Amino acid sequence: MKLSSATLLLLTGVTLGAVAGLLLAPDEGSKTRKKLMKKAMKYKKTMEDKATEYSEKASDFKDNLEGAAKDVKKRFS
Repeated sequence: MKLSSATLLLLTGVTLGAVAGLLLAPDEGSKTRKKLMKKAMKYKKTMEDKATEYSEKASDFKDNLEGAAKDVKKRFS
């Protein structure tokens, strides 16, 4: 599954919108910073999970490709 540039742009826009909304919120600075940190940690966790997921998919794809290459080599040897 490929992350398209449109999806990346959308995620960036949503993130920037959330940050701007928090910065312009009427809460005091310490509350706003806590909210920002909480959102950032949640976003970080999501990105780590996605990175792990894509890494596992890439590893599976590599294993499948190597298996297919061995089959082709065996067939034509």
